[in-house]
Amino acid sequence: MAARKLTRSYDKALKPAGLKITQFTLLIAVEEGSVKSLTALADMLALERSSLVRNVKLLEDEGLIEAAPSGEGRSLGLKLTKAGRKKLTQALPLWREAQTHVETALGQNWPAVKKSLHQLIQKT
Repeated sequence: MAARKLTRSYDKALKPAGLKITQFTLLIAVEEGSVKSLTALADMLALERSSLVRNVKLLEDEGLIEAAPSGEGRSLGLKLTKAGRKKLTQALPLWREAQTHVETALGQNWPAVKKSLHQLIQKT
């Protein structure tokens, strides 16, 4: 229930940029540039590969990302287009505002929640 509520909150915050939180996260991961294949990206984002492929296709269709040689054999990586960088620049302040809202709502509990979430991520 908490995950759905947070997702809805971030989706609402990112709506002016025309993104959902899943798309925003994918744009951030692509911009970072450290992932060399779709399988590696799916693993990093803890997504089923089929879900990742659907999201990648949506962002490609919108002209925000494009396939690029990964330098790892036949694997293709992804890169942001100029429009993708512009969209990410538009979305970042909206995400930061939503993140600040979440942290403020959690108040003094935020550091403990953040630590617990990091521990959970490390175990899975």
